[in-house]
Amino acid sequence: MTVRRPPTRVGGARSFVGLVGLVVLAGCSSTPDAAPVVVATSSAPPPSTSAPATTAAPVYELPEGCSGLLSLQQVDDVLGTPLPGETTFTVGTPEPEIGRTGRVTCGFGVLPATEDAAAGDPLLQLSVFSYTDAQAAADRVGATVDAQQAQGVRADQAVVPGSSAVLLSGPDETTLIATVDTRTYSLSLVPGVLDAPGTQTALQSLMGAVLAADSPAPEGTAGASPTG
Repeated sequence: MTVRRPPTRVGGARSFVGLVGLVVLAGCSSTPDAAPVVVATSSAPPPSTSAPATTAAPVYELPEGCSGLLSLQQVDDVLGTPLPGETTFTVGTPEPEIGRTGRVTCGFGVLPATEDAAAGDPLLQLSVFSYTDAQAAADRVGATVDAQQAQGVRADQAVVPGSSAVLLSGPDETTLIATVDTRTYSLSLVPGVLDAPGTQTALQSLMGAVLAADSPAPEGTAGASPTG
């Protein structure tokens, strides 16, 4: 026997569900408080208010000893012979009236004092002077050259890379002066160690070594050491 089922009203059910959905959506969209809020955003990074980083220039400090400027081996090699005696190191006082902030002096080949005689003068002497500014350093060199020339000392331009240099040749000593920014270097050799051409060559070579070793933050070791 065949049993007949009543037809299913699928379409009617779907229509009813769809109608309910439309009613619900219509009710939500009609509420004034449901309007979307738009927030403006930006992807660009905020402007920086910090100042650009700067590197401060190093402050020059006078050497604390002679070994950081010239080694005994350098002196012996350039002069071609060892100097007798000792190496001395002295610290000078500032002279504000000429803009000088400090001075150190190294004496090479200094015969020590005895019971019968005082210490001898250095055969080779190196001094480093610091000034408040480059103009003060240049002015002092100019005054020194003028004073030496007035006493009959000869002044000639010298060649020391990285500096302005002048050679002063007199009967008592030959002195090479080199100026670098706010610093002045003076290197003197007494007669008899080398002849005149050899003296100039040696002083220029030793001064080049001094300028290569010295820097805005030099290091050295104070004290006296034998050179013989």
